[in-house]
Amino acid sequence: MFYEDHHCTKEDEPLYQHLKDTIDGVDIFENAQIPSIKDYDNETTKLIIFDDLVLEGRKVQAQIGDFYIRGRKAGFSMCYLSQVYYGITKAIRFDAQYCILGRNLTKKDLNMIVREYEGDLNKDELILIYKRATAEPLNTLMIDM
Repeated sequence: MFYEDHHCTKEDEPLYQHLKDTIDGVDIFENAQIPSIKDYDNETTKLIIFDDLVLEGRKVQAQIGDFYIRGRKAGFSMCYLSQVYYGITKAIRFDAQYCILGRNLTKKDLNMIVREYEGDLNKDELILIYKRATAEPLNTLMIDM
């Protein structure tokens, strides 16, 4: 359960506005405005969602990266939503706890991604699992990193 829910997005999103209108504790930061971790207490659990900010500049990515490095100690859980996996900075990708893959991956990206997460399973096994998991529209594969 999160006491606060923050959404950082580049533009108005009707879904986020609906959440703000119906749930207490929801804040929306538009135009890539990223709040400072220092503005929040360490006592409550908070969710922050970075939505479609992959094309924002280095300054914004550094601010987001700060949440991935220091946010957990301040009670934050983070989500970075992007259609472009390799557009996400390496520091953010490596500090994430989960990766959720949808059906929109190119074959090249899928091959590169599964190589990053090879462990007990080899690349071909991971690709087969991905194809099975995403066979139906809107299904995803979640990787616990």
